[in-house]
Amino acid sequence: MVQNSTNTQAPIASWHRNLLIIAAIFSVLLISMGGVLCATQSIRNCPDWPGCFGRVVPPMETGPILEYSHRLLAAFSGLLILSSAVAGLVRLPRVRWIAIPPVVAGVLLVEVSYFGAVVVLRGLAPGWAALDVGSALLVVALMVATAVTASIYKNNPSIPDRLSFKTPFTRLAMAAVAAIYVVLTSGILVSGKNSISGCLGWPIYSLRLFQLDGPTMGNTLRWTLSLVGIVLVVAVLLQAWRKKVDQPAVFQLARWLGMITLLEALVQVFLLVFGYQVSLMIIYSVTAAVFWALLVAVLVRASLYEVGS
Repeated sequence: MVQNSTNTQAPIASWHRNLLIIAAIFSVLLISMGGVLCATQSIRNCPDWPGCFGRVVPPMETGPILEYSHRLLAAFSGLLILSSAVAGLVRLPRVRWIAIPPVVAGVLLVEVSYFGAVVVLRGLAPGWAALDVGSALLVVALMVATAVTASIYKNNPSIPDRLSFKTPFTRLAMAAVAAIYVVLTSGILVSGKNSISGCLGWPIYSLRLFQLDGPTMGNTLRWTLSLVGIVLVVAVLLQAWRKKVDQPAVFQLARWLGMITLLEALVQVFLLVFGYQVSLMIIYSVTAAVFWALLVAVLVRASLYEVGS
């Protein structure tokens, strides 16, 4: 995936590009649904796996329906990613940023599914749970990167088959991605028992919640890193705005990222004012998943501008 060669193959077929985009969207939906399960405390509402109470159809209750829906979504997402991997290896094996990431994402999704079964059957230690979340985030990142690459390759099959992070802007975006990845992954490591801090999302800046989770060094470091992440994301948005003429596609993605960032901040204010209502927590987790996908998309699109210039 770091070849310096230029692609000389035919443009990617429209159906192939659309498949990759749909697979990326469903990977975001899948991790969002995981956040919904956590926010609604619906994890382990089905005591067995892969069925639910020994049945193919779950009981008509909210918790089991949500958990079983997550499993079905994982299965469908897996089929989309598998199809993407096969299509890439068969049709465009030399375009590595289209062929390889779905394969890696498929392997990671198998790991995530295994952890999901372990959570139901035996429970999962915080360290393994963090690995589970981190792997799910990587699945999203890989599929988003592939979808963005495919969209560009559709119109410009001569673009070099590599990503470059040599400009200050791409390095800034890479730093933001790295910081946000650690913040989103580490929540489960520092959260107290049954704490909402363990759900996918940005730290909620509440001293009361901080004390309930335990004012540990890990929690302090996560808060600090999240503030650094905010600064980095704002810097990325400002740089994208300055490049809106030279890199309009990056600016368009960054504009969506900015709106999601504002929504996430607004929901946090509502959580602090009105309490940790389930509906707000669901929005908070879903926006975190979308935020992650958009941030990766900005990074990849900016990198492709760099190698194509």
